[in-house]
Amino acid sequence: MRPQYSFPEPVVQAIADARYRHPDPRVQERMEILWLKTRNVTHSRIAELANVSRSTVQRTLRIYAAKGLDGVRSFGWKGQPSALTPHHGTIEDAFRRHPPHTAHEAARRIEDLTGVRRKASRVRQFLKEDLGMKCLKVAPIPVPPKKTVDEHARTQADFLKDGTGTEVGGSPRR
Repeated sequence: MRPQYSFPEPVVQAIADARYRHPDPRVQERMEILWLKTRNVTHSRIAELANVSRSTVQRTLRIYAAKGLDGVRSFGWKGQPSALTPHHGTIEDAFRRHPPHTAHEAARRIEDLTGVRRKASRVRQFLKEDLGMKCLKVAPIPVPPKKTVDEHARTQADFLKDGTGTEVGGSPRR
């Protein structure tokens, strides 16, 4: 005898919404399977319509029966922890006190601090995702086009000496 699956109306609404709006396409696929099951479609027809195997349909329904929608939305993949994770505090303290200028410098300093060697791309990802840091681009302040660098520097020096906020020549600063 096949198990009976119950789909209360709020669950059906959540399934219908997640079929197209969930960010993970694998969850969308699972929700499609559940949605077809709410319409009393047979397992073989669900497999055909969702373009999956029958065992995928049965597995998805077993997950729903055991863990509900939260189980269907998660995959339980853990991955391996990063070799930098145990050194998180040390790296963060050092970089908060003296931020690195480039990812390559950060990689070199991490290797000096921890002995763990990583490429700049992985270090950049670690800084962003694990430490919450971000790369800042710096740009020079442009020199006004009608002045040379020396004239601009003189104007700035006069401004700093004067301190009144008026440019040389007496016109008020805008």
